Amino acid sequence: MDYNGLTKEEHKYGVIMKKINAFYFNHINDIGGVESFFYYLSKQYKNMVVYYRTGNPEQIRRLSKNIEVIKYNGQRIKVDRLFVNYDTSIVDYIEADEYIQIIHADYKAQPELLKGINPKITKYIGVSQAVCDNFEEMTKIKPELIYNPIEIDKPKKLLKLISATRLTKEKGRDRMEKLGQLLNNKGIPYIWLVFTNSTNYIENPNIIYMKPQLDITTYMNEADFLVQLSDCEAYCFSVVENLLLSKPVIVTDLPVYKEIGLNDSNSIKLNLDFEDIDEEKLFKQYSFKYKPPKSEWGKYIDSNSNYNPSEKVLVKAIRSYRDLELGRTILKDKDEPYYITKMRATYLIEKGLVKEVKE
Repeated sequence: MDYNGLTKEEHKYGVIMKKINAFYFNHINDIGGVESFFYYLSKQYKNMVVYYRTGNPEQIRRLSKNIEVIKYNGQRIKVDRLFVNYDTSIVDYIEADEYIQIIHADYKAQPELLKGINPKITKYIGVSQAVCDNFEEMTKIKPELIYNPIEIDKPKKLLKLISATRLTKEKGRDRMEKLGQLLNNKGIPYIWLVFTNSTNYIENPNIIYMKPQLDITTYMNEADFLVQLSDCEAYCFSVVENLLLSKPVIVTDLPVYKEIGLNDSNSIKLNLDFEDIDEEKLFKQYSFKYKPPKSEWGKYIDSNSNYNPSEKVLVKAIRSYRDLELGRTILKDKDEPYYITKMRATYLIEKGLVKEVKE
C-alpha cells in the first residue's frame, strides 16, 4: 500500500498522510450488513484503509487478508476521503478533504438515526434507491446511489452429520467433541444434528441439539453420515437403520460392526483413540446396498394376533379434560359416555381422567 513515502509504522502511530481512502468503524460487529459491505468492498478495491476503535477479531482477521485494518487510538491523520457509517463523531478528529457518510439504513423507518448527521459531512451515499428516497424525504439532502459491491466466494460443500445417542463416556461424548474440533481445525463447514436427552452439551457452534424422536429416518436420509463413536456396541440400531437408507456411517472400529457388514464401502471406522480423520473419505461418493444379518425371531413368535389398535371402548369422564383424539373438551358432569380407541382409553384411565363403562 502506498503511504506517500511514509512507513507503515509511521502511518500507524500518528504521522499525517495523504491520498488514501479511509473508512471508520466505531465498532466492527461479529455479523452485520455493514461488515459484509466492507468485506466485499475490500475484495475488489485495495487503495483503502479501515480504522476501528473496537471490533470482533474474526471480522478483523477476514478484512486484514485484503486491506490494512488499524486500531484507532487518536492518531493524527489526514486523508483525501473519510467514509463513515452511523457514527460520524470521528470527523472532528480526522482531517479529510472530503467527508462521506454511507447510508446503510432506512432513516424514515429509524428516525433516531438522524441524530448522527454531522454538518461536516460533504456527501452522502445510499446503498439503495429506497434508502436514498427516504433519506432525502427526511433531510432534504439527496444522496448518491451506489449499490453494495458483492463477490461471492465459491462455497465449500457442507458436511451434514447426524447422531442419536446419549452424551455419556461409553457412548463416545469425548470422541464426538474431538471429531468436531478436528473438523473445525480443518476448516470443513458442517452441521451436526444430535438427537439426545442428555444436557451435558458439547460446546460447538456447529452442533444442533434436538429432543429424541421415535423415527428420525427422514433426517438420516438428508445427512451425509450418521456418527456413532461408542466404546462398545451390541448391535446399534441407528447405524443399521442408516445403512438401510444407503447412507454411510462414521463409527469406532468395534467387533460387532464387522459382524453386521460394515466395510470401507459403507463406513469410516476410527480407532478408539483416533487423532485424525481422512478428509477425502468425508467427501467421496458412497454407493452401496446394505443387507443386515437375517433375523430368526420367527422361530419363537408368529405374526398372528387378535390385538386391534383401532378397537374402540366406551368410557365416561371422571375429570374434565381436553381430548386430543376427539378434538374437544370433555366435561365431567355434562358429557355422556363416549367411544375412543382402546389405546387412547388405556392412557386416559392411567391418567385418572376416564373410566371404562359397560355398553
